[in-house]
Formats: sequence, structure tokens, C-alpha cells
Amino acid sequence: MENKLIQKKLDNIEVRCQKCKVRSYSFCRCLNEDKLEYFSKISTEKHFINKENIFLQHEEALNFYNITEGNVKIYQLLDDGRIQIIGFLYPGDFFGTSNQNKYTYSAEAIGNLKVCVFNQKSLESYIDENPILAKELFNQTSYELTLAQDRMMILGKLNATEKVISFLNNISNQRKRIGWPNNPISLPMTRQDIADYLGLTIETISREMKKLKDEKIIKILSTKQFYINDFEKLHNLN
Repeated sequence: MENKLIQKKLDNIEVRCQKCKVRSYSFCRCLNEDKLEYFSKISTEKHFINKENIFLQHEEALNFYNITEGNVKIYQLLDDGRIQIIGFLYPGDFFGTSNQNKYTYSAEAIGNLKVCVFNQKSLESYIDENPILAKELFNQTSYELTLAQDRMMILGKLNATEKVISFLNNISNQRKRIGWPNNPISLPMTRQDIADYLGLTIETISREMKKLKDEKIIKILSTKQFYINDFEKLHNLN
């Protein structure tokens, strides 16, 4: 009986990986079927609800994560208690890198979230035996650095209008990167999160959105969804 339960669990894992909707743009896309079968056995699926912490800054780093459904907010807690949002992650994104075995930022679910969880030591050992995976993983982890660099540019060099436009462009490009329609775009995060990320107030965000709407550059479909009427004008304003 126990053997049957173990086999059933393994079969479910294989089905999960083989039917994964984000595999084509996740770091595991380079694995062929025979390697994927073993690879799937070193990962587990975990669910998080809206605003649930995945891990906290300075916690011991035990796992890596790959998003299969939903979104993630990554942020740092400053010494004065303020939160600094680094960026937002989407299906296919890999996260959980650390420094001296401690997470350097916190991660929180936006909406309902599904992730593949990898024990760090197990994944690192597997990568040592499969160097092709290391290249894909480097591309994914470098995206975290890109988010931090983008945010520094947004805060340091852009005015309010340019910040909002850059944000909308980034969301659109992110959807395009993972093979989703890049218009309309959905903003699963709260207006407060967007304001914190851009270094603006909620009122300024609303005012800039209204300005883009009045100029017929965007159409507001709902509080969470926008349609870009004119990409060229949007880019020219940036």
C-alpha cells in the first residue's frame, strides 16, 4: 500500500511538470524529457494566498522558487521601518537568491500564487551535473538585478509622468516576454504598491493615469486593467 502511494505521488509530480504552463519560458525549459523526470522529483508545488509571506529578509535561505501562477512582490525593509519595493515578478520568474545564506529581500504573494519550490542544496547539486541549466538559471537570477537597476533609474532620473509611463511599458514588455498578449495589461498589485515602487503618492498615480486617459493614450478598463491605445505616443512621452 505504501509503495502504491509513493508511486502515485511521483506520477503526480511528473504530470505536474509535463503539463506546466510556464515551462516554455522557465529556466527548466532546456531540459529534455528524461532529465525533466528526475528534475521534477527535486521540486514541490506550494500555494500562497494574497499578501502571504513566502520568505522574509534576513531569514535563512533554504529554498529557491519559480512562479507557475500568480505574481510576487519583492521588497526590502529599511532601517527606519519603511518598505522599499524592488519590483514585481510574474509566471516563469525564478527568485530566492541569497547572500551568506540569508535572503536579501522579502517576498510576498500578490493574489493567489503557485510556485515550484526547490531545496537550494538539491538544486545546486543538480546544476553541477547539468551545466546547461546553469546558463538558464543565470539569465533568470540576473532579472532580479535588472529590477533593482530599473528602480534606481526610475527614482533618480524620471519625472512623475515618465515614471508611470515606464512602469506601464515594463508591464507590457513583461507580458510579451512570457508570450502573453501585451495589450490590454493587468496590474495585479495595489495602487499603494505602485506608488511605493515609483516613489510617488497614490494621488499622483491617479492624476497621471487620468492625464494619459484624457490624451487618449490609454483606456481604463477597470481599476486593475488598462488598454494602451497608442504605443508610439506612450513611448514618445517617455
